[in-house]
Order: sequence, then C-alpha cells, then structure tokens
Amino acid sequence: MISSTKRRLGWGIGAVFAAAAISATLAGAASADSGVNPQGITVPGSTATAPAALVASLEGRNEVTAGAPVGQALELVGIQGDTLTYSVSWQGLGTPTEVDINAGTAGVNGPVVVPLFTSRPSAEGFASGSVTVSDPTLLAALRSNPSGFYTNLRTNKFPDGAARAQFHLLNHAVAASGVAAVQESVVFGSQIYACTPQLDGSFAFSQHDVDAHLTDDIHHTFVRPLAGTPQWQAPDGSAVSGKVVTKNANGVGNIAELNLDATQIGASTGLLSHVVEVLRLNTVGGVQPAGTCDPQATPIVNVPYNADYIFING
Repeated sequence: MISSTKRRLGWGIGAVFAAAAISATLAGAASADSGVNPQGITVPGSTATAPAALVASLEGRNEVTAGAPVGQALELVGIQGDTLTYSVSWQGLGTPTEVDINAGTAGVNGPVVVPLFTSRPSAEGFASGSVTVSDPTLLAALRSNPSGFYTNLRTNKFPDGAARAQFHLLNHAVAASGVAAVQESVVFGSQIYACTPQLDGSFAFSQHDVDAHLTDDIHHTFVRPLAGTPQWQAPDGSAVSGKVVTKNANGVGNIAELNLDATQIGASTGLLSHVVEVLRLNTVGGVQPAGTCDPQATPIVNVPYNADYIFING
C-alpha cells in the first residue's frame, strides 16, 4: 500500500452563469479552515446546453515521468457556452508555473488544448480564473468524454509535470455557497474479501467489507458486511452512504474508480452534512485475490489499498 500523510484539500468555486461569462472565486484548505466562506458552483441540470462541472484529483504518481513524490492537487472546471472557469488548489509540490488541459488518456502524454494559466499565481496554494475557448468541438468533447482529457500542473522543478489527473463529469449540482468540494486521502485501509461458496460448488473470494481511515479521521466501511453499501462517517457525527453510478477500470492490480450518489445518514451539521456525491479516484491496490480459496484455511483476507475520495457538496 502507498500510505498517505497528506492533509485534506477543500474549497469552493463561485460562479454566476451568464450568456458570455462565468466568474469564480476559490479558497484553499487553509482558508476554508480559517472560516472563509467562498461561493460554490451551480450546475442546473444535465442537458447539452446546461453548464457542466468537471473534477480532477491530481497526484504526482499519475505523471508519465516522475512527478512530485507527495504532490497533490484538486481542480474544478465549469463549462458554460464558450467560457471555461477553473479553480485549483495544491500542496506538496511548490508553486506551479503552468496548469493546462491536455488531450490524452491515463498514462499517455498528449498536447495542450487549453492553457489555464502560464505564469506563477499571486496566491500560494490556490488559483482561479476563466478562459474563452473558441473551438465548439473541443468544448463538446470535454462534456461528452472528459476522461479523454487530463489536467497537468507544472513547476520549475517538474517542468514536464508535477501532478496530473483525468477529468470526471459531476452528476450533481454543486453547492451555491460554502465549500464546494473536499478531498480526503486514505491514510491506511483495506478492501476485505470473504471466501464464499459459488454456484458451481467451489469457493472464491468476494467483497465482504472495507475498512479505511481517511484524513480528517473519516472512517470508511460498509453499512453492513456483505451488503455492499459503502458509508463514510466523520468524527462530528455527519455521515453519508453511497450508491455506485459509474465505475471505470484504473489499471491492472488496482480497484476501479467510482462515482457514487450520496445519501445523508448522519448529523445535519458537520463535515459531510451537505455531501451529494462521492468519487473514489487514484486507486492503488485492493484487488480481490483470484482463483479458488479454502474457507477453513483463509476465511477472510484484507488487501491494502490507497485512494483519494472527493466529497461534493450540494
């Protein structure tokens, strides 16, 4: 397992969608913790002409060439008309000199299609702004196939890329006020598999539970073992359960990335009390053992894994 000591990333994007422009503000994790209450991005509906919101969870390990070893960032992008609004927060990699949107799938370097900024930002830890994109075909592709694009954050030390991630389309409107998104990384965790009987009379491992401890002391388990319903509980009593909407493979030996609808099951106030969507991204390890098993010799196995969980507030 790749352990994580990274602190939580969280912020909001403020946006006013109009015919020609989007405005945005951003607060990084430090600002959010200090009481700043930024605006959030509003995404009404999911029709072809409605605003779209994309999220990307950047890690140094996602770079084709070596990125920043502990580099991490989170980026939200809004698309309305020919205007693209971005907000990005980072840590563990120095100050970026450039952030781009590139065409290309995971593990493949591709050309820059939208430069978001190409000079050092004035604020440390976060930046936001908007750009006009004149190519309607490109904008349509970003909406319809976001996983075919990635965002890359470059620094002087890592000119080829300090951290990168593929984009994911959000399914829900994001909070119009307060912190729009919070990222929590697995500190230590395991996917738990039980040796269970199969239809042909043999035994094989199947998902039994998950036990993961995230940053901010969030505990991730199943609501009930074998039920397959994941839940996340914060120390303040707020909690959500999740229902898988989409699943995509993330390479050999890694469990799938997920996008889940969230249902409130905890306190009405707290860290997770406004979460409407959860994404499990940047997965490493956790795959169930293949082949048959002996329920007497090995009834349960714990397979270590790592991932970033993005909690979207609505």
